[in-house]
Amino acid sequence: MSPSPFIPIEHETFSLHRNPTPVTCLVLRETHLLKLTRAFKDTFGGQGIFSKPEPILIDLSGIENSGKWVDFPALISLLRNYQLEPIAVLGGNAKQREQATQARLPHIEGRPAPEPKAAPPVETPKEPAPPESEPPKPAAKEVPAPEAEHPAHALNPPTVIRHPVRSGAEIYAKQADLIIINMVSAGARVVADGSIYVHGALKGTAAAGVNGMPQARIFCETFEPEIIAINGIYLDGEQLAKHPAWGKRVLIELDQKGQLDIRVFP
Repeated sequence: MSPSPFIPIEHETFSLHRNPTPVTCLVLRETHLLKLTRAFKDTFGGQGIFSKPEPILIDLSGIENSGKWVDFPALISLLRNYQLEPIAVLGGNAKQREQATQARLPHIEGRPAPEPKAAPPVETPKEPAPPESEPPKPAAKEVPAPEAEHPAHALNPPTVIRHPVRSGAEIYAKQADLIIINMVSAGARVVADGSIYVHGALKGTAAAGVNGMPQARIFCETFEPEIIAINGIYLDGEQLAKHPAWGKRVLIELDQKGQLDIRVFP
């Protein structure tokens, strides 16, 4: 059976669309669970949106300045009722990100993909009036336009891999985070300019922040790698196998001294 075509949804409390990766993205505009429950029921009825669980990102950018509290366990339960499986959050303020972490949802750095907007109406250019006779003026000096500002390390939408990364394979997410909704086998290599999130066992090599992003992170459900590296700082071999976090769910970051900090993620 071929999968049903995805249709973007717009509602006053939320919108549901896909990034170009593609990965489904839920943009929250409301956190009141009763309102969201009613909105989902009115929009989708009592049935799931997809025939099987679909990974989604929860975009908090629409509520990050509102100070609203998010009941993530209840929200996750609601989404799973509609075959939507949250894997991470985008945006949000510090408190909302902390609440997401407590609900075991990692936070992805970088900007979310823009929602599609309607094209502006095309205006018909008017024919200019004939110029009046004036004495010649001295030519004005051309002022160069200011260059567009590009924040350092601005990321593209995350690269999402749904299949296992087998031994010998290499995946590189250029100017993006890398999300793997499966395992990374021994002998495989996953590399990203941003962070790496492995929703499965990490048994191969993972290198994040490879083009100078020290704030990059590595997250995995089962920590059994051959090599890990962030911004060129790496550990391998016996150093990893003897670590107390071996075999556990971990988050890896650089500490204030620029060393790898491996800690068990609750």
